[in-house]
Amino acid sequence: MLTVLTMAMTFIATGIDEMLLLIILFSMAKREKDVRDVFVGQQIGMTLVLIMTLLAVYGLGFITREWVGLLGILPIAVGIIEFFSGEEEDDDDKILMKTAIFSNWIFRVALIAIAGGAEELAIFIPYFSSLHVKELLIAVVTFTLMIPIWSGICMRLARVGNIDLVINNYRRFIVPIIFIGIGINILLENNTLKAIFSLI
Repeated sequence: MLTVLTMAMTFIATGIDEMLLLIILFSMAKREKDVRDVFVGQQIGMTLVLIMTLLAVYGLGFITREWVGLLGILPIAVGIIEFFSGEEEDDDDKILMKTAIFSNWIFRVALIAIAGGAEELAIFIPYFSSLHVKELLIAVVTFTLMIPIWSGICMRLARVGNIDLVINNYRRFIVPIIFIGIGINILLENNTLKAIFSLI
């Protein structure tokens, strides 16, 4: 029980940073299919973060934290594309991103979840490393169950207080700023820029 509570609290604590981003994604997903795709994309992305954590715990994490931070480039790219996508995206029947690599919600949300999870590895890896096999299995199950629960909370918040209307009115500016800001934060938090400059 203690492992369940600890894992749940750790998941929530590390998810606070990306909470606004997930709320924004849900607020932009108007169709039922888009909302479902956000759930699926988040599940896939966070599951991959979990897999990376387990690989690192068992000594297969050959990529250092500095280079994992390169994932921060993904939300920066999404933010730039979103900014230059123009007003045509206001049509709810159109997929948000027209660019081929970001052509569907599932892939897009999964990439953002993975990028956002880069800095969380610093917390998950030492925590998972401290667990015995039985506790580790419980933590993995709890983590997996927390993903849709957390997504559901963010979806509910996206529908409260007309936040979706505010975001849609200023979407062209709010969304790129949030995405680019998170990307830059990931690069800085993981000392990735310092690692890149050290190669020059």
